[in-house]
Amino acid sequence: MNRWFVTLLASLGLVLVISGCSAKEEPAKDPKAAMYDFSNEKSFVVYGEGIAPKNTVSPAQAIALAKRAAITDGYRQLGEKLYGVKINSSETVQDAALKDSRIVASVNALVKDAAITDATFKDGLYSIRMEITMSARRWHELFAY
Repeated sequence: MNRWFVTLLASLGLVLVISGCSAKEEPAKDPKAAMYDFSNEKSFVVYGEGIAPKNTVSPAQAIALAKRAAITDGYRQLGEKLYGVKINSSETVQDAALKDSRIVASVNALVKDAAITDATFKDGLYSIRMEITMSARRWHELFAY
């Protein structure tokens, strides 16, 4: 019985030592969790440009059309950065020489909450600075695929 009691105490002591040591260890960090740092924000900045057409009724119309073109260019650039660009191309070869080459680029994107942070009009060119900022968590929700 004495031997049984000593074995029981030794086993309990060993369990306490092992559990005590494991409690002091820091929990292992998941390497994938480091990729998803949601504590900061992601910002994208683009510069859109639009040219005033020559056949306008007034200078105000020229400025308004150039501004609209610059804003549209800014949204297109944001769409390219966020969602990418689809490229289609075709080439025609005749008599071992390139006869025709066509490249079509298209963007299909939904851009919300972009802000125009700067705008200038000089020498018929309207330039804007457009920015979109989102939390890293929102970025991950939208673009983690």
